[in-house]
Amino acid sequence: MATDAFIVLERLHCIRQSDASGGSEPYLWPALLWIDDNTLATPELVGLTTPLVGNARVVIKGDMRAGQAADIPASVGIQRVRFEDGLTIRRLILAVALWEEDETPQAAMRAGFAAFGAELRAALADHLFELSQASPQQEKAITDAIRGRVNSRVRSAIRNGLTGWQKARVAIGTLNLDDIVGSGFIHVREIVGQQFALTFQAGSSEHYELRGRLDVRPVPIDLCKAQADAVKAAQAIVDGIDKEIAQLQKDLQQASPTEKPFINSEIKRLREEELPAAMAALEEARRALANCRARRPRVPTHDLEEAELERV
Repeated sequence: MATDAFIVLERLHCIRQSDASGGSEPYLWPALLWIDDNTLATPELVGLTTPLVGNARVVIKGDMRAGQAADIPASVGIQRVRFEDGLTIRRLILAVALWEEDETPQAAMRAGFAAFGAELRAALADHLFELSQASPQQEKAITDAIRGRVNSRVRSAIRNGLTGWQKARVAIGTLNLDDIVGSGFIHVREIVGQQFALTFQAGSSEHYELRGRLDVRPVPIDLCKAQADAVKAAQAIVDGIDKEIAQLQKDLQQASPTEKPFINSEIKRLREEELPAAMAALEEARRALANCRARRPRVPTHDLEEAELERV
């Protein structure tokens, strides 16, 4: 039976902060990487999941001060990986960067976020064999090297995402870019439920702790899988016809007078013959799936809140 591994970031604690303006506005960049038999058969070697780029600057708490704590929103707090049955290798690596919001323009910040995931994946792939054989001391040295490489790439991406005027403002001190407080790694070699904590420090002025957990659960067998697959197949046919019609309409705009009658006839045939039949087949497949679900309701999944389940 397949297994779902959920990383749930639960709560951020501000232990110490000394922002000159008062409180801070921390946000997280989490990345969940995994290695298994399937990823090792790909050129990338490593799987990667991160929040959507639109959630790259979700402030955990505004005006956060020492002694305060805040829950992590599900949009950045939950990542899931599914491991298939029968795998001989199953490992997870969680990497989290903690930032403090200041004035980095949105486009530059998002460029940095994209570089964060991509460079992290590439750096881990380059050190994969060393990491698999490393002692705890060696593992720290490897992760420090990965951290330095990723930080450098992110800084470069943010800088390249600035306009000339914005770069000039940074140089003269009138544009204050977001600060990285720190980053942390957790290497999970055995996929079992557990609690964890990451600490982030920037010198003696900033100190945070992030608490979370790894939830592991078997994936319930879908007793209506055949019907669900039939719906997907029928939907794919409908989508294919819609795309074909859209392409023919584009072709029609550039077609010669002699080509237009044939293109119009094809559009008419697709709309009046193929599309109605495909839609009828899709509706029939949906009814069969609904009937199956009614007879065999899904096994409810516990522990995570319903809103969290929708996110993952």
